[in-house]
Amino acid sequence: MLMDNVGWVVLLAFIGGILVYFSRDQPFPEISRKHGFILLSIAGLLWISAASPRQFDEARVAATIVTIVGGIQMLIGAWHIAITNRDVIVGPLAGVLLCAGTGALFADDWALSSSAEQGVAFITLSMLILLEVYLFFKGMIVGTTARMWSAAGLRQVERGLLSGTRGAIGYFERAWDFEEEYINAMSHLALTKIHSHLGNNELASEHHEKLQRLGGEESMDSAWIDALETSLSRLNGTKSEE
Repeated sequence: MLMDNVGWVVLLAFIGGILVYFSRDQPFPEISRKHGFILLSIAGLLWISAASPRQFDEARVAATIVTIVGGIQMLIGAWHIAITNRDVIVGPLAGVLLCAGTGALFADDWALSSSAEQGVAFITLSMLILLEVYLFFKGMIVGTTARMWSAAGLRQVERGLLSGTRGAIGYFERAWDFEEEYINAMSHLALTKIHSHLGNNELASEHHEKLQRLGGEESMDSAWIDALETSLSRLNGTKSEE
């Protein structure tokens, strides 16, 4: 039996709220925030439709919408996890919607389906659940790569957002990788130059010393250094985002 319309509204609002809330912990927060607002908007539309005088199967329509939207967002989230590495929470959370919607639709038609159709439905749902488990492990447990925090940090420098929890300093302080030490060197170089730009000489000296232990600027890609120095040189003042 399908979940009633209110149940789907609550599920959409819950997942959308989680995406918006946890977007602040992502290096590129606009991705999960946008998808969260989409889900909240759909939840609002379904809530409004519940008051419609026209008679239709609200629960089935809602389950179909959840399945379609969840599938699209899961594909987008999987692409970000596997290809761009820019977001890790959209895919797993959208997968919850896809599995819930698909399972509800299959369950509603189960009694009227043949044995072959039931077998196909079971296999399909099992594959979706396995994919969801993979996305959850890859995204929610492994998490965002240090490389993406570093890339996002450079973007914040270009924007002039240096200090604060959403500033470049906070981003580079999270860009550490035990296996790829060159990323650590990039972070120490960025923090050295940013703190020097802000006049925090003691912190700049501390990160410069750590950078020297990793080979110094000579061991790094000159393009990265040029991009960082160019962005800092363009700043007339600095902004912070708490």
